[in-house]
This record gives sequence, structure tokens and C-alpha cells, in this order.
Amino acid sequence: MDLGIALPILANIEVKDQLQIAIKAEQLGFKSIWASDHIIIPKEWKGRFSDIFPDPFVILTAISQKTRNIKIGTSAIILPYRNPLIVAKMCSTLDNFADGRLICTVAPGWMKEEFEVLGIPYEKRIDKTIEYIKIMKSLWNDDPSNFNGDYFSFDNVSFQPKPIQKQLPIWMGGNHNNAIERSVDYADGWQPIWFSAEELEPKIKYLNDYAEKQNKTLENFSISLRNRIKFTTKNGEGDENPPTALIGEKNEVFEKILSYKKLKINEVVLDFLTPEKDEIFEIIETLGNELIPEL
Repeated sequence: MDLGIALPILANIEVKDQLQIAIKAEQLGFKSIWASDHIIIPKEWKGRFSDIFPDPFVILTAISQKTRNIKIGTSAIILPYRNPLIVAKMCSTLDNFADGRLICTVAPGWMKEEFEVLGIPYEKRIDKTIEYIKIMKSLWNDDPSNFNGDYFSFDNVSFQPKPIQKQLPIWMGGNHNNAIERSVDYADGWQPIWFSAEELEPKIKYLNDYAEKQNKTLENFSISLRNRIKFTTKNGEGDENPPTALIGEKNEVFEKILSYKKLKINEVVLDFLTPEKDEIFEIIETLGNELIPEL
């Protein structure tokens, strides 16, 4: 099992800080770095949600030029927000810059108010997500590419550059069983958020059972859990935080992370709860020096 890092999207963390976090993560042996996606934060969510969302494609391009081995990924692109042909082009170009290190996690989206501000219908977003995945894979893998769908159709089009990877992976984000089914049916992996090991275990069973019913092989299928992390002290700091998060004293957090190994998932992606840059670097260094060697 590997560890990855979600770039912090909290106040006080500047875009240049995110780049330095990615560079440090690679130096310390983390296997992946992930950029989140929201374009705007509607007034209804101000103060109730994360604060800063650099464009994921731009920040990952910058990271690709300052790193050499760490996987870079979107977590997750809200696919219905954008034209899928343009997303496919951005991803294929980025994969070339990154020498084949890109993972594209996508999701249908949930913040209705953001859809409204962007002028994009909230309805049919799941249908669009499924069709857009098919379009992206067609453009990446076929030459020429043809597609006939409900939202886009094209015939005998040229699409270059192709990704460096022969099969650029698309993973599906989401916690609901429907998201699990979509990941098996249309994607190459599943990236849920905020599950404890105990909560994730029955979800993985559901995934395996569904794949068996669909006669789908999971040989090259990836499971990557994203969860929140914070080191606390004995005085109970952080008790107000969700019990499923990776929160506690250092050794307690280590034990929580190691508990996922029994589930044989590919990785745990760590999402920082602290908005303090220095504290984030301390956590990264502690994990890199003390926990990653045990994995």
C-alpha cells in the first residue's frame, strides 16, 4: 500500500506552497500527489467549504516539471462542468509533460449552486459523466476517433497528441454504491473519501460482488482512499473532528493508516485539516521518515 497527498485547499496555503508540498512529497517517498477541482465557491458555501482551488490542470503541469517520479492526479475533476473533448486534450497534453504519470479521477459533482453559477444544468450530470468518459477514452485510444452520443457526436476526427500512457487511467470518485458501479462499468479505479477501514471493507465487498456479477476483471483496477489527517496532542485537541478521519497522536494515526493494509487497497491519499504550512510540512516529513518505510 502506498501513500499519496492531496494538495491542501485551505486558507493560508498559497499556490506556490502547494508546489513545494508536491516537491517535498516526492523527496520523502510519497507515490502520488492530487489536485482538487472547484471553479468557484458560491456564497451559500462560503466559510463552510474549502477555500482555494487552483486550476488542477495548471498546477499539475507545474508539478510535472518540478518532479520526476511521483504520480500526479485529479481528485476529482467535475466532468460535467467542461467540454469533454477539451478535457481530453488537456489530459493528453499533461500526460506528455509528465512522461506518462497522470491519473484522471472524475466525478459528476454535487454542488448545485456551482452548476447554476456556471450556467450548466445540474440534471443529467451523471449521464453526461458516463458519456464524457467514453468520449475521452475514444479520443485517447482510437485514431481516427468516432463517437455517437446523446450530447456529442463526431466522425473520423484526428486527436493529437495521444497520451504517453497506452491506457491513461480514469478513476471514478464518490462514496455511493452507484459510484462504485460506475467505476466498475466505465472506469479503471475507484477513489472514495473519508471512510474508516471498518466502513470501507463492506464497500470493497460490494465492489467485488458487483464486478463478479458483471463478469468484469479487477486485475488492473485500483482503489485509492482519500481521508483527512491531523496530528493532535493528549489534551484531546481535535475531538470535534469526524471519528472516521485520521486524527490523533502520531502513533494512533499511524495505526489508523496501517489498518487499511488488510483491505489490500492501492493507496491512502492524505488530506490535511490544518491550514498551517509549517505544520503540513512537519506531518509530511514525519510520515515520510517514520511510516512510509513500514509500508
